[in-house]
Amino acid sequence: MKPSKRVIASALVLCLAIGANAQWTVVNLHPAGASTSEASGISGGQQAGWTNTIGARRAAVWSSTAASYVDLHPPGIGGISEAYGVDGGQQVGFALDNTRHAYLWTGTAGSAIRLDPPGSLVQATALAVNGGQQVGYATVAGSGWHASLWSGTAASWVDLHPVGMGGQSFAYGIGDGQQAGFVFTDDVLHFACLWTGTAASWVNLHPTGAVESGAYAVSGGQQVGYAKVGIRNRASLWSGSAASWVNLHPTGGGNSVAWGVSGGLQVGNVEVNGQAHASLWSGTASSWVDLHAVLPSTFSVSVARSIYSDGVNIYVAGTGIESGRQVALLWTGPVPDSNFALALNKSSVAGQNSVLGTIMRAQVRPTNTVFTLTDDSSLVTTAPNVTVLAGQLSRNFQISVTAITSTVVTTIYAQRAGITRSQTLTLMPLIPTAIAFTPNQVTGGNDTSCRVVINGVAGPGGRDIAIFDNSPFSTTPSTVTVPAGATDVTFPITTLPVTSIKYVTVTARVSAGEKTGTFRINP
Repeated sequence: MKPSKRVIASALVLCLAIGANAQWTVVNLHPAGASTSEASGISGGQQAGWTNTIGARRAAVWSSTAASYVDLHPPGIGGISEAYGVDGGQQVGFALDNTRHAYLWTGTAGSAIRLDPPGSLVQATALAVNGGQQVGYATVAGSGWHASLWSGTAASWVDLHPVGMGGQSFAYGIGDGQQAGFVFTDDVLHFACLWTGTAASWVNLHPTGAVESGAYAVSGGQQVGYAKVGIRNRASLWSGSAASWVNLHPTGGGNSVAWGVSGGLQVGNVEVNGQAHASLWSGTASSWVDLHAVLPSTFSVSVARSIYSDGVNIYVAGTGIESGRQVALLWTGPVPDSNFALALNKSSVAGQNSVLGTIMRAQVRPTNTVFTLTDDSSLVTTAPNVTVLAGQLSRNFQISVTAITSTVVTTIYAQRAGITRSQTLTLMPLIPTAIAFTPNQVTGGNDTSCRVVINGVAGPGGRDIAIFDNSPFSTTPSTVTVPAGATDVTFPITTLPVTSIKYVTVTARVSAGEKTGTFRINP
């Protein structure tokens, strides 16, 4: 039984804010004259897949444009062919002419090399390539499908099927000396697994509680695929062991699967309203980005098959269905800058004042990096985005606060390519926070000065403050105003002659708070 590379559809109702999609672009790789096409692998500026140009599928390779399409179909093969993986100028796949043959190409149809292992009744398929090695599956003399590893020739074939285990096995991914795939013993129950070049190195990745699982790609010590938990296939991430399993499935999703991994990023698809949507993760379910959202509305379905990064941009190969026709696609977007921080120079601020925010990156990047800024209150204003310039580690931005009448806690967000950082900010009304008298003892009949300080800078029009006192021996104004741009106001208090010491309490009051102070009148 050959396992399907297609995703089983199911319903999904999912409401999720999609971040940074405006920074993504999509190239339609579908070549002129083709009826259908798909891109399955990507690396180093090349994409591998297939096209249907003469009524049958033919292995293909692109160099990031539709016009760069090259037909890889091996000469003399009358059936179909497909390419699945690409790396270092090599492409792998299969061609079918009565029997299935694994093939390795180096950019042209004439370069085709058959990788079928030695033996009789051989069939084989190569699914991925990395560092001059290829993986897939093969059967020899009716043995059933066995996960397979090659190093560029048929004679180099290594049988990865776990020793002593029945059933069949498949290797779908290869990277950094590891091979990922799955085994099953009854053609139904799949177990995700990992190898390091030999059958004896087999590691079971099947997570506890899962019904079945499979691994489809490996890179940088990470493996991706799916695990069926309950009734759902869930996009999955491992780091070399079953216990390391991470559920990438976003909340509310239907079925999901991760097909590719590179540089700590994962791609695949999630069912949204019953339709597969190409998807990107950065290691957690909450990091999910819907890549389908950047496609024209004419696309109903999309799948992200493979991912590659040059350190500045991410390149994702996949496919979509546009107006009923399947076409190969290439997404390009910025590398998520997950190592960035958001800082505020104040944790609280009074109305009509501002806060300085800072975006800080962990390392200098060679290009400008745009971060999206948002907040969850109409009482604050930020720019829609801030750009950290090439060669710089940080950039400041200003958060302005309007006049408010009560304390409010809001949150400021900085986002890039689906990664979000946040800081809470407490907004307070402008209120009196200090009151002082100069002098604080005065002989009756003389004046003293009263200074009222507020907790911020008064905005346009100033800040009015009501003044009260509790003594018939002093006279205060009923209202004073802190001028615009100032943080305090000073006003005189007149006193009357007294025959004994009198203590006068003065209150500076606004609707949101007040402050009191006391001075003494001497005889």
